[in-house]
Amino acid sequence: KIEKEEEQLSYDDSEKKIYHLCIVNLVIGTLYCAKGNYEFGISRVIKSLEPYNKKLGTDTWYYAKRCFLSLIENMAKHMIMMKDQVVQECIQFLECCEMYGKDVKALIEQPLEAEPMHPGKNTVTYEARLLKSLLLQLI
Repeated sequence: KIEKEEEQLSYDDSEKKIYHLCIVNLVIGTLYCAKGNYEFGISRVIKSLEPYNKKLGTDTWYYAKRCFLSLIENMAKHMIMMKDQVVQECIQFLECCEMYGKDVKALIEQPLEAEPMHPGKNTVTYEARLLKSLLLQLI
């Protein structure tokens, strides 16, 4: 039902960013990842951000990367093994985030921070490349 309503809204105003279904899928994916079902959880997180040009933002990236960090941590500890197909989906997703995340800040800078963050490192593109490199080191 949410999907149909979002489609209708996107037909009415194609430039408007709508996050309802994105948030629902992010929550579901995060919960599955927290319970250890990374295969389904990560696929749900990836699905939640499609299309990337409309759904990839600072807030959505914040929660999506948490799932990937948890996956990478558990793979590094040899607590879980992922199918090659799932790893390839993750790499493809991170490559798409590299493409669409050039102008998306990874963190909202704090005004009272003593040392400002380097602008090149505060992008989704930078963090996606970092996650991709960590993932590639594990396989």
